[in-house]
Formats: sequence, C-alpha cells, structure tokens
Amino acid sequence: MADTWRQLQPLRVAPAWAIDMNSLYAVDPSPDTMEWFYGSVLISGHLVHNGLCFDARWEPEGDPDGCYQVDFLQLAGFPRKGTPTGVHTWLGTWTTRSRTELVAVLEEFMFTQNPPAGIVPPPPAQ
Repeated sequence: MADTWRQLQPLRVAPAWAIDMNSLYAVDPSPDTMEWFYGSVLISGHLVHNGLCFDARWEPEGDPDGCYQVDFLQLAGFPRKGTPTGVHTWLGTWTTRSRTELVAVLEEFMFTQNPPAGIVPPPPAQ
C-alpha cells in the first residue's frame, strides 16, 4: 500500500493552479474496481489568483453504472465585477464515463480557464 501513489492518474497542471485533493487513480470503473471510486471528491483544484475551481467525483458513489461529475465554480473572496466576494458562483456541471475524457477536460480548463462544451449551467436564480 505504501506505493499506491504510483497509480495516481497523471495530470498536466497549469501554472498558478493548486490541486487541493487528489485520489483520482489511473483505474477505469468496473464492478471489480469500485473501491477506487468512493469519496465526495476524487480530484479538486483552484486557480490561486482568481478562484476558478473544479471538483470531480463519481456519482452515484461506488456504482459501476455511474459517471464522473465535475462541478465548475468561482470561489468567493476573489473580486469579480458584479459579484459579491462572499458568494461562490456555480458555473455548471459536466459529466462523462470516460477517465481519459475527464483528464482532457480538466487539463483544458486549467490551461484555458473555459468550462467545457456540454456543461449544464446552474438553474436560474429565483
């Protein structure tokens, strides 16, 4: 178990990004590998200077028929025109069953700061 870290999924991290949590392993989901897919967050990161953030998880947790879900946010405390600094802004959620597609989307988000195509936007404010 001491070298489990060797099975972490390789990921290109853009400058100024911090990876806050990483338990995303280079293991594809199947009934035999579901123990790798428990946890409220598999990988999360944020951009230090403006608070862009992502949180990826497997939903439903431990279900081989589930999928990766990634929430994209703007963290509170980072001034943005028209946005109070005490409120997080949810940009939307994106889903996939493919680990390689997940990695590609996370890397592209970190380098371009643009959420992926197919993101489901948050519901309108009431």
